[in-house]
Amino acid sequence: MNFFKKNSFRFVNWLSRTYFSSRLSYSHIEAFIFNNSFKKIKNILLCHWEIFRGVSEVISFPYLMILEVTNICNLKCPFCLTGKGISGGRDKRHMTYEEAILLIDAVADYVYMLQLYTWGEPLLNKDIVKIVEYAKKKNIYVMLSTNATALNEVNVQRMISCGIDYITLAVDGISQETYEQYRVGGNYQKILDNVTQMLEIKRSLKSKKPFVEWQFIVFRHNEHEVDAAESLAYSIGIDKFTPLPAYTEDKTWIPEGEKYKTELLNPERLRHCERPWTHVNVRADLGIAPCCYEFFKKDDFGDAKQQSFKEIWNNSYFQSSRRMIYQKHMGQKLEKSNIICRDCILSGVRPSYINVKADTPAENTIPVINIK
Repeated sequence: MNFFKKNSFRFVNWLSRTYFSSRLSYSHIEAFIFNNSFKKIKNILLCHWEIFRGVSEVISFPYLMILEVTNICNLKCPFCLTGKGISGGRDKRHMTYEEAILLIDAVADYVYMLQLYTWGEPLLNKDIVKIVEYAKKKNIYVMLSTNATALNEVNVQRMISCGIDYITLAVDGISQETYEQYRVGGNYQKILDNVTQMLEIKRSLKSKKPFVEWQFIVFRHNEHEVDAAESLAYSIGIDKFTPLPAYTEDKTWIPEGEKYKTELLNPERLRHCERPWTHVNVRADLGIAPCCYEFFKKDDFGDAKQQSFKEIWNNSYFQSSRRMIYQKHMGQKLEKSNIICRDCILSGVRPSYINVKADTPAENTIPVINIK
């Protein structure tokens, strides 16, 4: 069984990296099948009709939602902006439960998948389990990515009991020596114990959920452990092991083997973006971002503290982004604009944020939001 599983997912991983910019996802397929409705499917069809026609002022809603429940992390990963201590002009804070449910309610009739992570460690938010529970009651597929440092018996029991669908574990090594080089501040043995306990609880509850993925970012210092990590993952009950190429600004970190080597300073290349139609991305400070690659406050398309979702979803920023993507697709000259999407569309390369220096985080604030 492990042989079949391992080689099947190896093929999926290769297919995803080669043809889908690492975006072919088992979770998306499962969410579409099990967490849909007639209303959601109708919205998806309308959404893609509007994408095909290049409609800028849409009547469809996003069907994928990303909530950054926190932009705080307990590790100091050297190529992560949060790990570098950069705030991006944002308050460092946790999204509250009340804020999260208002945001979810704004699109719950149309969204079939919710991702509860972006630039922070979601399990640091004390309300994370309550947010998962609420989303599941709304028939939404819930996906969470974690560095596993804060996994414990209590939050694992509750998340499995409420039916969380997918958990990605970010673990880049199977020894303390290799693991801590990127996951600075982490303890590999504690991580492994946390993961093993989670899988034991899942088995004891006789639950098929969550689907558990081990994500392993491949650098030069850990590439020799990939095969052993894969074997370990399947032996302890992980559902899918995914080695990923690292995007880094330091050539000494790039793997020597060709299998996971990437160009220096080159993040994922853009083929055809649909995010301004299909996704809604909400940051921990309630800024509405155009996509998950946008980090800085100045590049936000809106602020949920100030306006309703419907007002933001068709504002001038979103409409301009949709027009430019369609103009690019049709081979037309792009309109002039200062929004972040223009450079991304012209270069074909998603924002990389290379060589950004750390700054001083802003003071925490608890804003009032207005979601209708």
